[in-house]
Amino acid sequence: MKTFKTIQTLKTCLFAAMVAFTLSSCSDDDDDDQPTPPALGTIPAVASADPQFSTLVAALTKAELVTTLQGAGPFTVFAPNNAAFTKAGITSLDGLTKDALTPILTTHVISGTVKAADVKSGTVKTVNPSNDIYLSKNTDGVFINGKIKVIATDVSAANGVIHVIDNVIVPPTQSLVAIAQADTNFTELVSLVLAADPAVATALSSAGTGLTVFAPTNAAFRELYKTTSKATLLDPANKALLTSVLLYHVVPGRVFSTDLPNVSGPVTTANTSGTVTFDLTGGAKVIGKTSGASNITAANILATNGVVHVIDKVLMP
Repeated sequence: MKTFKTIQTLKTCLFAAMVAFTLSSCSDDDDDDQPTPPALGTIPAVASADPQFSTLVAALTKAELVTTLQGAGPFTVFAPNNAAFTKAGITSLDGLTKDALTPILTTHVISGTVKAADVKSGTVKTVNPSNDIYLSKNTDGVFINGKIKVIATDVSAANGVIHVIDNVIVPPTQSLVAIAQADTNFTELVSLVLAADPAVATALSSAGTGLTVFAPTNAAFRELYKTTSKATLLDPANKALLTSVLLYHVVPGRVFSTDLPNVSGPVTTANTSGTVTFDLTGGAKVIGKTSGASNITAANILATNGVVHVIDKVLMP
């Protein structure tokens, strides 16, 4: 009887061991069957595999930049999707040559890998040596040059990272002065700048680190002339007054509308004795010391040496 129980016990142990071995083998087989994640492609390969970048890929191909972006890098690419090209008015590449496309496309690329969490507001050098971009990071997200929004981030590639943007970055071609001279809404501003101290025109034409100009329209100046006549401002005896008023509309550095949520307190102007403040309630406004609030009616007009915001009231220190 004892022998029979011993044999039964041995059979039970043997069966349990076989089951355990079988389960273990199945588990190992299951592990072996797990698919290996595909290796990441380079930035052009990742873009080519995504239909939303078909226009970008075609542009890179036409500009002969695909090989460059297949290099070791690493690169960070701000990639406009097809809708971004349409938004920028680029519905066809037929009229764009390699020479026209290259400075635009290289402005979308920076050296190194910059993940979304690492983005900071400020100037960023691109692989286009003639054009930097300007990032603003606020509670609404990340913006380029004040109006191009990053709409998707951290698309990984073997040689870098892609961030998707909703417009095309077009490098500026005109200085602050050239922009004002080309716009009939600013004829009063231009005439007053020419009548002021030459230092005003010189400052607006220089490169340096860039300037922000709050540009009053002709209508804004006509309103001012009701209380301070144009003849008074143009009087040679009042050149210092005119110069101080114009410099009061200039802020050192590039300040985009998307930077304003991060601005608090008074901001120094090129008029060393005057500061301005901002109010974003019900639309962006810049506030002069004695003139009150002026609405920013058009923003982020990018120049080679700064940025212009159009305002509807002349600022007075």
